[in-house]
Amino acid sequence: MTDEVMKRMAQSHPEDQFDYYFDRKYHQQFVQSPNIHPHVFFPVTRLPFLLRWWLNQPVRKDITKNKADVFFSPDGFIPLGMSVPKVSMFHDVAYFRYPEYLQPRIRNFYAKWIPRFMAYTDHIITVSEFSKKEIIEAYNVRPEKISVVYNGITDSYQPIGDVQKEEVRKKYTQGRPYFLYLGAIHPRKNVLTLIKAFNQFKSSGTSDVQLIIAGRKAWHTEDVFRAIEQSPFKNEIHLPGYVPTSNAVSLVASAEAMIYPSLYEGFGLPLVEAMACGVPVICSNVSSLPEVAGNAALLFDPMDVDQLSRHMRSITKDIQLREILIHQGNERSKDFSWDKAAENIYEILKSVAKSR
Repeated sequence: MTDEVMKRMAQSHPEDQFDYYFDRKYHQQFVQSPNIHPHVFFPVTRLPFLLRWWLNQPVRKDITKNKADVFFSPDGFIPLGMSVPKVSMFHDVAYFRYPEYLQPRIRNFYAKWIPRFMAYTDHIITVSEFSKKEIIEAYNVRPEKISVVYNGITDSYQPIGDVQKEEVRKKYTQGRPYFLYLGAIHPRKNVLTLIKAFNQFKSSGTSDVQLIIAGRKAWHTEDVFRAIEQSPFKNEIHLPGYVPTSNAVSLVASAEAMIYPSLYEGFGLPLVEAMACGVPVICSNVSSLPEVAGNAALLFDPMDVDQLSRHMRSITKDIQLREILIHQGNERSKDFSWDKAAENIYEILKSVAKSR
């Protein structure tokens, strides 16, 4: 989100100067406009205490020296003790709901410092009404201090032709149609339920549809990979690992359906990307996912293997249902725009800057 939003804000407002702060050598692709001024301050913030020092020493000093109108943090981390107005972005509070899935030092850092960042920032931006409610409940933040700005999608996500789909399927599944999960692999994403439902779907009748689980391996994944290895259909479950955006677009657009079984999401961008590509969506009915999906997805209880399996059968057998979901998904995807997100965030930054 950061790259998409900042690029658009800088290019749309050449009258403003945008100072970017990096803790290591940056790639030139992030400097998309002449009014962007990059700064590099060391050390590299690989540990929580280094991040705090980096923010509170070189970054804070430079912001104060330059008399910035407003400081925007796209990840919620801010310098403390700084009079410059601050706007922070928090996509979700998964670290509050599922602390057991974090490394101890990261969990301890979030537990100690996120409440302080939340309290000290002047305004908070989040990506769904669900996340806004979560922030209010978890950190006792005033509702008027939080604005909701939905994520967007790039123009590259759009339907592709049958010939290209066939090429993609040959690459990943020997030419077979496939269900797709795209995202990190760890317990909160609930991939284990997807594997169980796929086993049931395959056992219930003849189908050549396969399953691609694409994404980086995170942590606590033993159960997932054990389930794949023990699956009677393990040869039809494909694990390409992390897929870069350049390949992800065609991978999404060639899927039989996008399946997103997550237990907790602040937004769920793969849903919208699939909709824009003309791909039906099946997703869990918890957290922000119903809000994002609207009427353009089949919803299921994330713990109900049978229900997900039935949706898989429906999406492959019912042509009319597929057409309805594809049409409604295309319409729903139009509600999410990076241009709109960038302008909304710019207006919030301008308003907070003027309030001081």
